[in-house]
Amino acid sequence: MSTVTTAAPFPAGPAHPVSAGSASGRTVPVGVVADSAVASSAVLGGDRLEALAGFYAANLTLRPRFTRGSRWARRVLAGPDHEAWLLAWLPGQGTELHDHGGVARPAAAAVAVVSGSLTEYTVRPGDFPGLRRRPLAAGEVSAVDDRTVHAMRNDSDAPAVSLHVYSPGLEAMRTYLLDETGLAPARIKRAGEDW
Repeated sequence: MSTVTTAAPFPAGPAHPVSAGSASGRTVPVGVVADSAVASSAVLGGDRLEALAGFYAANLTLRPRFTRGSRWARRVLAGPDHEAWLLAWLPGQGTELHDHGGVARPAAAAVAVVSGSLTEYTVRPGDFPGLRRRPLAAGEVSAVDDRTVHAMRNDSDAPAVSLHVYSPGLEAMRTYLLDETGLAPARIKRAGEDW
């Protein structure tokens, strides 16, 4: 089992993905759960990603694991144009502010809250100063374009589970620090090296 350690900065913890495999230990090819009309060879965006995230959250057998002191993440689907990750969050666990590969191959994303609730904090170019805060309840889906910097956090008193779909699959993420002067890039995390 792989985990991501939660750290103290806003909102706590490194950005997700950790390792390949479903909650049962294997990655499911996209064609197993989505036909060719859903899993095309083109990069998917906005509405399509939201629909996929909602579909997968409602139709996949999901077996999250909750771990104290760390947020659990597992890739559950992989295909040519998108991938999906299952994340389990105990109260207080979250990610750092991050983008989805803005340094290399940017990815759009959609997050479906499967159970519990999460809070999404976003900063879009030109939105500074300040974070936009959006609570997300079970059954809700949020789309994130490839230019948005955001963080997810379980600000509730109960565990939460979410399913994240990225298109294309993530190759890198950049984390950020936020202060009164704006966003500052902090670190680049790369697939195969940092998760």
